[in-house]
Amino acid sequence: MKEHLAQLLARLQGPDPSVRGEAARDLGKMGPAAATPEVLGALLERLREDEDKGVRWAAARALGWMGTAAARPEVIQVLVERLLRDADEGVRQNAAEALGRMGEAAATPEVIRALAECLRKDEDRDVRKKAAWALGEMGKAAATQEVLEALTERLREDENKGVREAAAVALGEMGAAAAQKEVLQALTERLREDEDKWVRRAAAWALGKMGKAAATPEAIQALAKRLLRDESMWVRQAAAGALGKMGEAAAQKEVIQALGQALRDHAFGVRSEAARALGEMGKAAARPEILQVLVQALGDPDPSARQAAAGALGVMGEAAATQEVIQALVQCLREDEIPWVRQAAAWALGWMGKAAAQKEVLRSLVQCLRKDEDKWVRQEAAWALGKMGKAAATPEVLGALVERLLRDADEGVRQAATGTLLWLIQAHPEALRNFLRALPTPMTPQETQTLEDVLRAHPGAVPALRALLSDPDPRVRAGAVWALGIVGPAAATPEVVRDLLTRRLDKAPTVRTAALEVLRRLPVSSETVSAVLRDFQGDEPEAGEATAWALERLG
Repeated sequence: MKEHLAQLLARLQGPDPSVRGEAARDLGKMGPAAATPEVLGALLERLREDEDKGVRWAAARALGWMGTAAARPEVIQVLVERLLRDADEGVRQNAAEALGRMGEAAATPEVIRALAECLRKDEDRDVRKKAAWALGEMGKAAATQEVLEALTERLREDENKGVREAAAVALGEMGAAAAQKEVLQALTERLREDEDKWVRRAAAWALGKMGKAAATPEAIQALAKRLLRDESMWVRQAAAGALGKMGEAAAQKEVIQALGQALRDHAFGVRSEAARALGEMGKAAARPEILQVLVQALGDPDPSARQAAAGALGVMGEAAATQEVIQALVQCLREDEIPWVRQAAAWALGWMGKAAAQKEVLRSLVQCLRKDEDKWVRQEAAWALGKMGKAAATPEVLGALVERLLRDADEGVRQAATGTLLWLIQAHPEALRNFLRALPTPMTPQETQTLEDVLRAHPGAVPALRALLSDPDPRVRAGAVWALGIVGPAAATPEVVRDLLTRRLDKAPTVRTAALEVLRRLPVSSETVSAVLRDFQGDEPEAGEATAWALERLG
């Protein structure tokens, strides 16, 4: 690389301006890696002194491509000088772009003032546009009163639509820091009145970026009107998105009705954004007429609209959990051909929680968990089951979760199954019993290791498992024995050992075998062995088992 840089630097000093320009461009293409003091110095020299405007143009562009790595005081100083004084508009344009690419690293008071001056006074529209863009790239760091006034002035008065659009976008990039009364009025005015659709779209987008800070009655009214009446789908889509970003602050009856109408818009993008916006408004938007339209949107030809509708219903949570909604989401989960739409349906059912915990829902989620080909759908189904509470603590659900924990090829699905199992067995005592019934017995070493994450993370596992050692179901008793072995050190107490010795006399051979295996590998100390032996008087049925076990453990 050093040799290549040396060659480019030599060419940068050559007599032919086309060669110098090409060398500058090649240095820029190397990006931050080329931003050495020697390279920066050579580019600055060309930018300051080269008589050929094409070389100066290329030098400014190269510095911009190096980004924050080139944002040194001497570089910024020369870029500002060229921005304000270079005779060629292309050089001024690239100087503004270079400062913008450096972002906040170049947002000094001198740079901000220079860009604002350029925005107001430069005769070239593309230079003004780049100045606005650069200020936007600096974000809230550039949101000084002088800059806000300059951007607002250009937004209202510039004859070039590209400059007006760039000014609106820059204000949006500054977010709530730019949400002053004059700014909001100018954006609302351009949204209502500008002849250019891209300016109107940029104004709507900027209001959305400012969020609740921009949620004035005038702005909300203008956005709702553009959503329903603008001839451009891009403006309607941006208006829907902006209302969504304002969230509950915009959740007025008229707005919600407008978004509901927009769910029937002929443009896919508008329908999707309207559904997302309703979701952002949460429970306030969960009205019968809106729920009905969202249910219809689950059958939209556009998968993005279906996904957005499912997401909106999920955000509304229990407030949206009507029977019609639940059935539509279940159908989507079972039948939609697009994996990320099925995933959104599972997510929505999960966020409805206990309100959606019906048998049909649980069966559908279990089916997805076991059989869906997409790992993300299986993962979301596992998490959704965990959010449905006690109703999900069934043998079928626990069995599917254990199966995915032990068998799924994807780590993310296994982790989701682990988290859901842990949540269910800690929160609902009956879930532990069903979990034990689902365990394979005997277990392979790999299965044992996999289950450690669930059982060892359960703080109350040992007493809960000891209680289940006397369960009427031999599968539960055997599972409890194996589980105590998996818990390991926390179960290596005299009390647990005595319980396991009792299980050595169990009527069920599977329980007796499990107890023998666990007693052999439980990490007990010699003190624990001695404590167990002292507790037996010699006439108990377990005394013989205890003596044989102790001799084996003590060697």
